[in-house]
Amino acid sequence: MCANDKKKILKVAIDVPVDQLFDYLANDESIAIGQYVTVSFGRRKMVGVVCAIVSESSLPFAKLKKILSVDPEVIFDAKMFRLLNFVSNYYHFPIGQTILSVVPSRIKKNLNQLREKERLYKKTIKLSIHSIEKIPSKQLRLRKVAHVLLEKNVRQTELMQLVSNWRTCIKQLEDLDYVTSVEFVTELNAKLDILPELNNEQKLVVETISKHKSFNPWLIHGITGSGKTEVYMRLLDKFLLSENDQALVLVPEINLTPQLEERFRNRFPKKKLVSLHSHLTDIERLDNWRMAKSGEAKIIIGTRLSIFTPILNLKLIIIDEEHDASFKQHEGLKYHARDVAMIRAKNAGIPIVMGTATPSLETWFNAKNKPQKYKYLKLSSRAVEFSNLPEIQTLQVDMKTKNGISRKLIDSIQLRLDREEQSLVFINRRGFSPVLLCSSCGWCAECHRCSSKLVVHLSKKRLKCHHCGYEQLIMENCPDCDNNELLPLGAGTQKIEEILKAYFPKANILRVDRDTTRSKKALSNLYKKMNNRNIDILVGTQMLAKGHDFPYLTLVGILDTDNALYSSDFRASERLFSQILQVSGRAGRSNIMGEVLIQTAFPNHPIFDAIKEQDFDSFANSLLEERRGMNLPPYTFAASLNVESKNLDNSMKFVDDLMGWAKELSTTVKIFGPVRPPMQKLKGYERVRLFLQASSRKEIQNFLSVWAPKISAHSLSNRVKWSIDVDPIEF
Repeated sequence: MCANDKKKILKVAIDVPVDQLFDYLANDESIAIGQYVTVSFGRRKMVGVVCAIVSESSLPFAKLKKILSVDPEVIFDAKMFRLLNFVSNYYHFPIGQTILSVVPSRIKKNLNQLREKERLYKKTIKLSIHSIEKIPSKQLRLRKVAHVLLEKNVRQTELMQLVSNWRTCIKQLEDLDYVTSVEFVTELNAKLDILPELNNEQKLVVETISKHKSFNPWLIHGITGSGKTEVYMRLLDKFLLSENDQALVLVPEINLTPQLEERFRNRFPKKKLVSLHSHLTDIERLDNWRMAKSGEAKIIIGTRLSIFTPILNLKLIIIDEEHDASFKQHEGLKYHARDVAMIRAKNAGIPIVMGTATPSLETWFNAKNKPQKYKYLKLSSRAVEFSNLPEIQTLQVDMKTKNGISRKLIDSIQLRLDREEQSLVFINRRGFSPVLLCSSCGWCAECHRCSSKLVVHLSKKRLKCHHCGYEQLIMENCPDCDNNELLPLGAGTQKIEEILKAYFPKANILRVDRDTTRSKKALSNLYKKMNNRNIDILVGTQMLAKGHDFPYLTLVGILDTDNALYSSDFRASERLFSQILQVSGRAGRSNIMGEVLIQTAFPNHPIFDAIKEQDFDSFANSLLEERRGMNLPPYTFAASLNVESKNLDNSMKFVDDLMGWAKELSTTVKIFGPVRPPMQKLKGYERVRLFLQASSRKEIQNFLSVWAPKISAHSLSNRVKWSIDVDPIEF
């Protein structure tokens, strides 16, 4: 016990794999719960967050260390701590690592640095051509800045782009009394924006949700092109009534933010809008995060991590494309943003709106079977008048199909070129070819760190692993038999782009995948080019499968779908149906009829019959019957123990012991395994899994709360990498 009750003892969360808070003595500074502190932890200095202030400790007072420093900014309030504690407990992840993993990294790197407000720099009466001429001729950058300021007022961000040492230049000009500055305030001017007329279904959805300001989960099941985004904006109108109200809009991927941002900014010019995603710089993300926390930003659009953003006056949460697997985090804290959003909305007593054309089976099950908990709303027609769902056809292909693209698809693309319409060719694989094969001995180029083939990137003459990042030059001869005929097999986006250029040499073709969209402005430029009709044919991956609105795109060709038809993953058919229906929905979104052509070797497969009918309801209900018969989620609840080690024997010994303990702990939780995942080796680590299954969420949580400490206490727990995944979506 602490002998001195006048001393404050801080319970500090630290980013270490130990599920506990650590006790430290406060220094002489004023400290509040939610502040960042630097502490001595072993031989390291680490950043932590104050989670509680108490007067007693289980450790002797003499052994407690003082904190080294404190950041004046309060990071989290009591509501956020409540949410983070729930997340830590539910996903069985250490509390310190949970808290430290959900805040912008820049805060941890810049302790004691608060947000720097942008300045606007103006000339004084002393700045003139004559005074600039007095600046030494060698100081070219200083003269450049002075000349710009002589012509106009300049923002801080503009100066950053003008010269690298802008701070030094400004300091020198201020010392000469040539420049003064004020805080820059964004002028939000209303634009005349004619609102589109809502159809009857859209009106009903907006009116129904607007009447319920308390916690309610709403599923808007709207076909592609049904105007879900317009509904979201009308709801924001209804919920952001006071100047303090805020809303959070979650999107699955970064590529959805530019177009969405533009539409929201045009609709709400007087409301501060910020985005939160990984394409922002650390400083940009931190500034936007702080504007959300302070209440300055009224609309926050972000990817999955944004669900943990502190928001002062949150009134509404919207999740666009709620079915998307990108909402699930697979590294570190393995949370699902949709599920965390549900808890956050419940704690805050506010509605949560989920929109999609292809709901996840879990959400569909809840909406259809638990009307007292989930509310279901339907948008069954397209928002644009005279716009209909595209016609979907299957095209049978085989090994004889020239270049992997059928004649029918080539002719259909040509027809769109003749009509000055746009086409999209979809293949969910980047690179040139997925395999490099020796024609003589059958050798394939494989990654030495992963259980995967190296992908051919012909333009750079390199082989790359898309899982661990390893790459090497393409060899000229087979390493096994010295044969010089190495063949790239299969097709990726690069190969399809090359083939289409040969067929249509005069067409403007743009490839969209991770390799071509690394720059921040790449996606924004894509939308401009598509809307200006500067692009004839798009070739892309799943980045183009959802959320995008290209009014002149009337044809979608879908390649290489068959791998998912006979997958061992029970979710494969659900994902394939969703992906095809989503990408099909890019066609014919204006008043021009769209067409979708799916290449497959199995055109009579039942899933394609369902896709042609575009009947999600029947497909989802048949899947539910299948899941019920097989006792799979959503009728049961699952978790997995994932183990990785450079030594497979260690992993197997670890898993075998834990499996034995698990069987002793519970008779209601079923344990399956150990099994090797499809990717048996990843980044040099051998992987093993155990799967857990129970009839209720409570059963599996009670079991994990007892089992997890035993895992931590195992003698091999520090020699292997292990993690618990609650509600896994990959099997």
